[in-house]
Amino acid sequence: MIVLTVKNFSFLVCTCALLVTCCEKPTPTPEPTTELSSVFSDTPTTSPVSPSDALAEASGLADSQKQPGLLWTHGDAASPDELYLLNRQGALAGTVKTPFYNYDWEDVAVGPGPTVNESYVYIADIGDNTNNREIKNVYRFVEPNTTSGSVGAYDRVQFRYPDGTFDAETLLLDPLTKDLYIVTKWLPQATVYRLAYPQSTSSVMIAEKVATMTVGNDLTGGSISTIGTEIIVRGYTAIYYWQRKTTESIAEVLQREPTKKLPYIFEPQGEAVCFDKDNKGYFTLSERRNVTSVNLYFYARK
Repeated sequence: MIVLTVKNFSFLVCTCALLVTCCEKPTPTPEPTTELSSVFSDTPTTSPVSPSDALAEASGLADSQKQPGLLWTHGDAASPDELYLLNRQGALAGTVKTPFYNYDWEDVAVGPGPTVNESYVYIADIGDNTNNREIKNVYRFVEPNTTSGSVGAYDRVQFRYPDGTFDAETLLLDPLTKDLYIVTKWLPQATVYRLAYPQSTSSVMIAEKVATMTVGNDLTGGSISTIGTEIIVRGYTAIYYWQRKTTESIAEVLQREPTKKLPYIFEPQGEAVCFDKDNKGYFTLSERRNVTSVNLYFYARK
């Protein structure tokens, strides 16, 4: 017979408590959230672009990763073979000449490329107003860290569509895969084509048709956030926004309805859009068309 004394009872209680504690799973430490707000200001920061003559036909926009506070932009067909740098106040901060011809540059992107931890500029020479230009070009080079001079070595990625010729004005660079995506302009439901990494620079690629979008008609520019979880594609009258899981491909995301339309002040001929590199918001810029000047708009994330 076991006699349970007060001393033994106290020991037994302590032992059981210890066993229970050891068997419990430790309370996990909450991980910091990486999810960003999808709400942006309805009232953007407005900065008149000066001098406006240099960017009368502004077509693309990308935030510099090497020159904080500056944005890369350019004109389209018949514009000089030059890239421009704008500061956040809309002032022209620099001009960089390129050794390749501006047949019809329509968009620009900045992000990763062949060399690890290096930033590249991609210029999409993909405009085709008459739909008869069979081979299109995307030029890629290491992002300059100066506001003047000329581009040196560069790669030319040539491609054709597998099913016809199309006008396009949107280039998307996926920072997670380094794949390039081209979005057609005038189709009622825009088509998305992929140039998979590593892109050939020695032969003409056949772009892969990967998605049909639920929007279209006038898509003129786009951007993917630097962390790859947000996509915007704009037209003359609206900016469409998608949220993306890092396990999803760009094609999977763009096949579904946009998450929402973003705030947008109507522009004379709005073609350029890009995310801020630090994920604080997005910029828009328009061609001047028949007005005397245009503005650089910044819509801050709330």
